[in-house]
Amino acid sequence: MKTVLQNGRILDPSQDLDITGSVVIEYDQIVEVGKKVDTSGAEEIIDCKGLWITPGLVDPHVHLREPGEEDKETILSGTQAAAAGGFTTICCMPNTNPPLDNPALIDFILDRAASPEAGGVFVAPVGALTVGMRGEQLTDLAALKKAGVVAVSDEEYPLQNAVVMTQAMEMCVQLDLPIMCHCEDTSLTKGGSMNEGAMSAMLGLKGIPRTAEEIMIMRNCLLALHTGCQVHIMRVSTWGGIEMIRQAKYLGAPVTCEVTPQHFTFTDESVGEFDTVFKMLPPLRTQVDIDLLLQAFQDGTIDCIASDHSPHSSHDVQAPFEEAPFGNVGLESVVGVTLTNLTHRKVLSPLETVRKLSTKPAQILRLDAGTLKPGDTPIAQVTVIDPDLEWTFDVNKTFSKSKNSPFHGMKLKGKSVLTFSGGEIYRDRHFDSSRTKIPASA
Repeated sequence: MKTVLQNGRILDPSQDLDITGSVVIEYDQIVEVGKKVDTSGAEEIIDCKGLWITPGLVDPHVHLREPGEEDKETILSGTQAAAAGGFTTICCMPNTNPPLDNPALIDFILDRAASPEAGGVFVAPVGALTVGMRGEQLTDLAALKKAGVVAVSDEEYPLQNAVVMTQAMEMCVQLDLPIMCHCEDTSLTKGGSMNEGAMSAMLGLKGIPRTAEEIMIMRNCLLALHTGCQVHIMRVSTWGGIEMIRQAKYLGAPVTCEVTPQHFTFTDESVGEFDTVFKMLPPLRTQVDIDLLLQAFQDGTIDCIASDHSPHSSHDVQAPFEEAPFGNVGLESVVGVTLTNLTHRKVLSPLETVRKLSTKPAQILRLDAGTLKPGDTPIAQVTVIDPDLEWTFDVNKTFSKSKNSPFHGMKLKGKSVLTFSGGEIYRDRHFDSSRTKIPASA
């Protein structure tokens, strides 16, 4: 099968490429990229005029809930949601039940993701840093890497003991294995459910102080500088945290970071009527934080954008605010929210947008993804985005089993419309079928 994506705006940060041209996919491989390509023998030509052709998007932070909480999400439903969101590679977090702390569970994830029933998306597992994610004994990190993990993390149970974290970093340096850190001093956050400030005081809710995040960001950055371990700071939410990461990078620490769409879109005022879809960890902060996050996008301090896709069943979400779980689904809204709030507002150029959604997360986690260069990925990973498509996000029309989204009902501009992982794995209902031509010779 030979498919030609023709006349699109090709955006590939891995080659610093921003041209109008075509991409040829043949036998599940990218074989040619350029202004003029060989279309002879093509069985399908898709006119991408006005559309972006980009490397398949990469999400470094996704919760698939399997094994253990299949009522919330499964590898099947999660990978389908990823494909619909334009993602061809996703990194699944280890806080499943049981946690991903041994090679057998990593094998399980990889086997399930490769099954014909799954969504055709590559799943890169992140292993647990400590046994049972209890923060005490390190897992067999070498065995986990051999099994296929791309990084390790204790995710929502961040390591509080600096001695254990130092030991983990020293071991991971030897294994060339990144550590992904959720930064939270849990002694300061116990019982908290939203950002500590005027809004939490008005609502009568115990707050989560920004210092709880910033203290741990500082500690982990200093330990990364001391040990040389590659550390990726997950879901940064405060301007103070960003400033610490900026200074750590200046000092030469091997530190990168991600920010989620919810944290550059909403503030703690969104909690309003105790709406649990706005309950995040770290919590939604203030407009000042958002303004300085936007500056950090422009100066390159923020490396990538992650969904932190966190599905929860309806009966969990429909609970008093203090008892509801943290997090929201996000795989199918990331592109729309990012283009609406960053690209179309000139915070990021189109090329930088793609860099933060694809090339940079692939580089951070050493994934075979994030590029359109022929031969650089095992199979073709390509996303086609309509940057001007205006649509309304409806969580009831998503592939995810859970529906806890703060973006429900939001009008967005920009959407992924075609996703290729080898062959085509997703075609959006908004995609104009008249763009596809079948040559007579085929």
